[in-house]
Amino acid sequence: MISEQTRKRLKNQSEILRTIRRKGATSRSFISTSCGIRKASVTNICRDLVDRGSLNEKTPGFYRSEIELSSEYWRSLAIFIGPGEIIATIVDHNGKVYEEWTQKMGNQKTPESIVSVIVTLINNASKLKKSIVGIGISVPGIINAEKGICLSAVNLGRWHDFPLVEEITKRLPQGSPRIVIENDANAELMGNHWFGGYGETLENSLYISLGEGVGCAQLLEGNIVRGRRFSAGEIGCLPSGNENRPCSCGKMDCLQTYCGELGIIQSVKNQNKEVTAPSIAQLCHLAKNNLEIKQQLTQAYQPLVQQISTMIALTDPAQIVIGCPDPNMDSTIPDILSTGLKSLLGWTDEEVIPVLAGLNPIKSGILGAAVSVFKNAFQDESPICNSNVNAF
Repeated sequence: MISEQTRKRLKNQSEILRTIRRKGATSRSFISTSCGIRKASVTNICRDLVDRGSLNEKTPGFYRSEIELSSEYWRSLAIFIGPGEIIATIVDHNGKVYEEWTQKMGNQKTPESIVSVIVTLINNASKLKKSIVGIGISVPGIINAEKGICLSAVNLGRWHDFPLVEEITKRLPQGSPRIVIENDANAELMGNHWFGGYGETLENSLYISLGEGVGCAQLLEGNIVRGRRFSAGEIGCLPSGNENRPCSCGKMDCLQTYCGELGIIQSVKNQNKEVTAPSIAQLCHLAKNNLEIKQQLTQAYQPLVQQISTMIALTDPAQIVIGCPDPNMDSTIPDILSTGLKSLLGWTDEEVIPVLAGLNPIKSGILGAAVSVFKNAFQDESPICNSNVNAF
């Protein structure tokens, strides 16, 4: 049982590390004022973190030196489970990628086969002999992050209550870095929040991820909204039409059957038999100079506009970020959604919520997996409580 004094110290430590992460190199005095923590406490905590290598002094040994996070210390192995491959990268707290490994997945996306691929990637990374704070995994499904369980993953073959962290951990050597998992949309939003260049403006935001399916996540006062059953934001399988389109979840007419990649293409082709574009990115490219195709795309995205409008009414976000898998979509899709929302909700120009293009979902998902490690380490700092970070 952790003591109240230790709990308070770790809470202060977490706030100090988050402040340095946001601000960059800064003074202890600024940290004390910004965090509302006594100067003596800031000094003691920062001295310990400098001694352990977590923080660097810009001028070593000088009491008033600015301090910053150590890029040698704050590194994570980030793993992204995609639709056809699994990607592993070493990422530092600035979002710099040092190494990357990719492993293709077969058609059988069973829990056991994916665990095997992940363990292979971790073993490949371990050959570099790099120290890392932990391992973060972005999972396309409903997860219990605290317990490390994948509750459901319909796009991975309908996983159910699979203890992902436990199964990976028992296949690794004893003393391997701690593993944390995060839902893919949540990871993508956190990747945008930390590394998308939006600063603090994403503290209250709604995120929509577009790809084979449709993902959603939300930040409220800087914290991910998870829900009682960890399924907040799971809009991909909400009923959204009446054309009897089959979904991978086993139901019909789910949102992702209309506004996922194949669904949008089918909806546009239903309106225009002459369209031959094989991807949404190509449709968006054509739409830049073809008003008819843009109107057809606008109509195709109406189910998503309607679902987003409901979420806006419930949560009133400051911004909406759209994760598009191709740069050709970055201007067209946010514009279509923004126009549709303005029309549906009757917004005035002053009431419009900005709809912005985010980072590529794979990139933001990888970065967000790293963020999940850093945020966990900031909160409990188990690596810092030891003499060293974990090394492969």
